[in-house]
Amino acid sequence: MKQKKQAKKQKIKGYKKTWVFGVLAIVAFVVVLGLLFAGMASTINSVKEVAVSREPAAILASAGVSEDREVLLPVSYYDQRSDECVNLYDVAQSEVLYKRQFGWENCGYYHKEIEKGMVEYELGDGYLPVLKAGNLTSNRGLGDATRWFTAIDGKSASYIGAMKMEYISEGAKFFFNRDDFYPLDDAKFSDGDTVNSDGHNHLFTMGFAVPFTVLGSGEESFEVVADDDTFVFVGDKLAIDLGGVHDVANGRFLIQENGEVYAASGNEELAFTGITLEKGNGSMVRIFHADRDANDSVFNVTFSGMNITIVDTKMAQNGKGDSMQIAYDPTDPTYEAPLGQSVIVRPDTTKGYMLMATIEGVMVVVFSIFTAVTVKVVLDRKNKK
Repeated sequence: MKQKKQAKKQKIKGYKKTWVFGVLAIVAFVVVLGLLFAGMASTINSVKEVAVSREPAAILASAGVSEDREVLLPVSYYDQRSDECVNLYDVAQSEVLYKRQFGWENCGYYHKEIEKGMVEYELGDGYLPVLKAGNLTSNRGLGDATRWFTAIDGKSASYIGAMKMEYISEGAKFFFNRDDFYPLDDAKFSDGDTVNSDGHNHLFTMGFAVPFTVLGSGEESFEVVADDDTFVFVGDKLAIDLGGVHDVANGRFLIQENGEVYAASGNEELAFTGITLEKGNGSMVRIFHADRDANDSVFNVTFSGMNITIVDTKMAQNGKGDSMQIAYDPTDPTYEAPLGQSVIVRPDTTKGYMLMATIEGVMVVVFSIFTAVTVKVVLDRKNKK
């Protein structure tokens, strides 16, 4: 009888120990699980912080871009007809000569050089350059400048197209490089024009814009290399002026940490343009280019370290074609993509964080299995006793 009581007490005591052990195991499990989840939450927050960081070494990953790929850039093109040649020495034709704009080398009076001051400092109506007559030299007269970026019966026709820019993750570079740039070879407006006898459509103008968020990193830069007229506006003010019918020339600008835009052409030193952008705000780079002769056609642009806004158009295109596009609508030059549409991430850092989150998740699973097995083994042993 006494032995039965002692056995019963031992059994009750064993149950109590098992119960206490079970409670402690559950508490330990909850605590460790909580710590692991807290670690995961911290890791995820770190990813979010990196995702919105604005460091100059950041990589643009708007709409999911985190590796090298192509991005479409919408462009407004204008096919131009060659102007009629006139007698250089006929005074009666001087007014026509000065108004000549497109097609020069076949007329016997052709001079290649840059002429600054052909456009006003600020954009005009429709966010278009306000072209001036310059010095009215024989190869740079502007005459009816409305034909440059609008369709004029018999003189110019408009086309909406796109350029495929390359995105390089290292340095966050978007670039387009063509040393034989003939985007309107398939256009029919200027068929029969003598300057197109080699199969290329030589005379055209174009305009496009690139929206971006000002980082104020001191590393945001742009460069253009082109022959013939090229005007680059930042915040709707002229930053790079490469006017005139000229050989290949280059221009560039750099946005300082304080938002001031410094620019230069050729071998010039960077100088303040009078343009100041506010950090964290949206702005636009608007580029206008003309190819006005039938010789070479070179056009290269490079955006470096800039938070360019792009959108995912895959759904809009039903999964066809390129899915990434710079957020600019050429049919509506007033359009500006909303801030916050772009996200900047550093892929290496993000991958590290994601690896940490994965490891922590695996640890949660392993610890859960280990705890469950341990509790089961202990309970089995107690029950056998």
